[in-house]
Amino acid sequence: MRFQLSLRTLLASTCVLCLALAFGINFRRMRAAEHELQQLRAEIGYLEPSTADQIAAVRVASDGPLVWQARVRIPKNKRYRVAYSAIWSAATNQPDWFAAQPVPEGESIVTVRVMKDPRDDKWRMSTIIRHANGTGRIGTVLPDEISDVFRGSHSTMIGGVGKRTVLRPANESIRLFEDRYILGTGLSLYGDRPPATDIIGVFAELQPDIGTL
Repeated sequence: MRFQLSLRTLLASTCVLCLALAFGINFRRMRAAEHELQQLRAEIGYLEPSTADQIAAVRVASDGPLVWQARVRIPKNKRYRVAYSAIWSAATNQPDWFAAQPVPEGESIVTVRVMKDPRDDKWRMSTIIRHANGTGRIGTVLPDEISDVFRGSHSTMIGGVGKRTVLRPANESIRLFEDRYILGTGLSLYGDRPPATDIIGVFAELQPDIGTL
């Protein structure tokens, strides 16, 4: 029996094929766009939605050596600050905070930078808060024994927030950066216990702006 293909069947088959090809092309474009969006979010530090009684933070890809960045969100009517340090002394429960910079309500970019100040050739650790309403900064001169570590080549144990948004109830804290430099024979894992030896690194914490450091 001879097979015959009508014009109507041919047109219908062609239409189905074109629709399938269009769907496949659009699907590939959508997947590519989603991948690019994920990359962009990782670069700029996308903050997932938070409620009025939550703080939020996510790490941002740094734009150079000895630079650490995070994006944070503070709810209305809450006072917060970023405390920073480069040393965590042995047998203590938290880093030896150098100072703190206030963080305004809304979203801000927190940058911790270690660099040689061209004005006086001293190495400083600085914390910069960039907000839509302005920029605030504070800095601390580093002792030679600490700046020597940053000028050297060492492995680090990276801690703090990552590329996924961290949410905490308001009035709690978020450790933004806890990057410990591995010196000598290595660095022990202490968990929640105080370190047995002094640790040099980059420590920054988003915390309620209440009382002294």
